[in-house]
Amino acid sequence: MAPSPLRKLVVDIAVAIAIAVSLVITSPIILYTFITGQWRDMLRRPPTYTGPTPLPTNRIDLRIRPCAAQPDSLFLSLPRELRDCIYAEALGGRRVWMKVVPDHPNRRRYIFSYAVPRKEGDIRPDLGLLDPLCMALLRSCRQIYLESHSVLFSHNTFVFDSGTSLEHCIRAALGEWSLPVLRSVCINHPNRAFPTQRVFFDHPELTSSGLLKQMKRLRRLDFQFNVISLRKSLPVAQYDPREVEKSAWGQLVCELSSLEELRMVFTWNREMVDTSAWDPRWNELERGLLAQLVSKRRKNL
Repeated sequence: MAPSPLRKLVVDIAVAIAIAVSLVITSPIILYTFITGQWRDMLRRPPTYTGPTPLPTNRIDLRIRPCAAQPDSLFLSLPRELRDCIYAEALGGRRVWMKVVPDHPNRRRYIFSYAVPRKEGDIRPDLGLLDPLCMALLRSCRQIYLESHSVLFSHNTFVFDSGTSLEHCIRAALGEWSLPVLRSVCINHPNRAFPTQRVFFDHPELTSSGLLKQMKRLRRLDFQFNVISLRKSLPVAQYDPREVEKSAWGQLVCELSSLEELRMVFTWNREMVDTSAWDPRWNELERGLLAQLVSKRRKNL
């Protein structure tokens, strides 16, 4: 049945009133935008940010020149074993977080880092308990630098965000030459859903995990996933995590011949998830990959 002319007229009037009201509401905003000139910013392209500048690949070898004798130095008069303990306390034993953050006024990105005490099970950093590294020690003299520099890389756990942030932190903060001497690394996936789909493991190049191949002395490796959610139940993988052992990601991990510890870490609303109770298949994945590594090392003996 066709609508009556009166009903059609009422509908047209209602639509016209709605349009008029919306124009009245938005007109001050539009007028303010044109008066202040902000309409130009709306038409501009989003600003581009320059990435962190990579460190030079060529390093100065401080061992070329002999170290000058310092008989008056009380610190250097200590036995080398005691000095090594001091180096480990001043430059090691931390969990060093490195992130790429934007500098909006200068339209660039830079590396922001901080260190917290390294404790077993201490996943999320407590910014109230910062424990900065004593980097000034490396600038004191050439001999102390040569004695202590390796402690910085071998006695700390470095935490990098996955993706391009990992590449920037390596190349701009540590330098590519540091890859072979790193011992403990955590690849963090901030605000990323748990890997409920296997595609994450089939394409490790998307998270720059290929850089792990250059870490020839890596002893410990963590993959951490963090989720903030209002849901109370944790999502379960729609595949068997144990099958990931044969994926491209699993084969990449198995190529790390020096690896001794591997952990899949999950946090839910900043609380560490007990994988043995939630989904023990992840623990079986860890044990399976480590067993492959042990088997490969035995064959190479």
